[in-house]
Amino acid sequence: MRRSIIIILTVLLLLLVAAAGVLFLIRPSVTDMQRQTVEEQLIAMIEDGQVKIENLTIPEMEGEETEFLESEEIVSPVIPEIDTKEITGYGIIAVPAIDLKMPLVRGADTYSIRAAAGWYPESAEMGEAGNCVIFGHRTRVFGRHFNRLNELKAGDTIFLYSMDGSRYAYTVTGSEEIEPSTLMDTLLAHNDGFTLTLVTCTPVGVGSHRLMVYASLSASE
Repeated sequence: MRRSIIIILTVLLLLLVAAAGVLFLIRPSVTDMQRQTVEEQLIAMIEDGQVKIENLTIPEMEGEETEFLESEEIVSPVIPEIDTKEITGYGIIAVPAIDLKMPLVRGADTYSIRAAAGWYPESAEMGEAGNCVIFGHRTRVFGRHFNRLNELKAGDTIFLYSMDGSRYAYTVTGSEEIEPSTLMDTLLAHNDGFTLTLVTCTPVGVGSHRLMVYASLSASE
């Protein structure tokens, strides 16, 4: 009898461990699906002309506490995990070559870029002279956020859509990987003309360096 109880308890323990393992494995996929739903909501709101966006629940991004930490002069300090916070819509970013379409918001704070790409407010406005800088996460899920940014090559097109419906086309001119400590100097070095810089962390899941993709304005309408 005692042996039977021990066997049953052992089986139950193994089942609990297996269940915990399954939950551990599927949790990132579930939270990414939740973020994707929020992204789609954001795109619809922005395309509808909504600037101030509130009451969205956005799951925390894995590794967000450290992803841009070494670049605090550019990205706002880490914000504690919260359920809702106001987001300011800025437009849409679309990159056909990597099948990317994301909402674009003002600011690159921790909360905002969980479900969007973030325009750095100290940089040039889209379509204007100077360097327009946009930050995004390099998620582990293929095709999500700036995950495939490394695939862009010279000649590819990046589209930015403003809140008033204007469209700006930028042509990729090159890319490079840099040390986080050189980020500010690198951005300043690309401030001539009408330029765009997309910034993310690399390698995927490590984030020890910054991947920079450079582009120049080629058309606006």
